[in-house]
Amino acid sequence: MEFDWTVKLKWIRATEWIEVRFGTSRAGAVDVPLYRAAGVDAHPEADWDDLRRVKEGQRSPLAALRPKSEATPVRV
Repeated sequence: MEFDWTVKLKWIRATEWIEVRFGTSRAGAVDVPLYRAAGVDAHPEADWDDLRRVKEGQRSPLAALRPKSEATPVRV
């Protein structure tokens, strides 16, 4: 689930989308985002060693971070 947090934080964005079909009907088609690994590696804000140690059911350290667009403005 750490990957989901990197998407929520807007650290990475889909570079393209592909349509995947289930069965022979177009009704079973969904669009799937494709990402590049280099987009994930480019963020020094995360301690990747800590993230690798997160066990199933534990809260991600990334959950405490907010996307820059959602950050509270600093008043001077």
